[in-house]
Amino acid sequence: MGMGLLAVLFDLDGTLIHSLPDLVAAVNRLLESESRQPLDDRTVMSFVGDGAGTLVSRAFKATGGMPGPEVGPYLERFLADYEPRSAESTRPWPGVPETLARLKEAGLKLAVCTNKPSRATDEILAALDLERWFDLVVGADDAPAIKPDPAHVTCILDRLGVPAARAVMVGDSANDILSARAAGVRSVALSFGYCHGPVAELGADWVIDDFRELSHLLLG
Repeated sequence: MGMGLLAVLFDLDGTLIHSLPDLVAAVNRLLESESRQPLDDRTVMSFVGDGAGTLVSRAFKATGGMPGPEVGPYLERFLADYEPRSAESTRPWPGVPETLARLKEAGLKLAVCTNKPSRATDEILAALDLERWFDLVVGADDAPAIKPDPAHVTCILDRLGVPAARAVMVGDSANDILSARAAGVRSVALSFGYCHGPVAELGADWVIDDFRELSHLLLG
């Protein structure tokens, strides 16, 4: 096995899938319900990656401030609307299914490590027929802490029975690379995801420009 790998961990939004259209639509439906102006794609993208609660909070703060003292009720409304519609426009990046198939056929254990709520994660993976490739999926509500906390990564490694030195994390943001590094895991950054700054500055071990490069990189 190339690099002595046993497992590959993947972020979800911006890494395996282009989910921004559905996220933007759900955010703007919530804002409209509170008589707020809609946000454009680039603005919403800059809010993605730190969990749904943070996304909702940032959206309201960008349009005049939180309408109430707690984000909880608005997060519940957002998720109730978003989860059943989370795969209307969401699609895998080009090459994702084929690459996952190649890695799986090579004997690697595959896992999803995402700050997205678990129900929405499961809905999307099932709708896009991606769930069959994964041995384990750990969303925000299944992890002891979310990325960039390394506990999100280490809990997956523990459940897979794989040491950090024999795993790699694939992601598109600072949270992915920071959590991997803190857990002692090598990392691959994608140049085409939802990164909030220059990908070259994330500090990943490798950067790829096309998802299909991943199997060659990892399998040799």
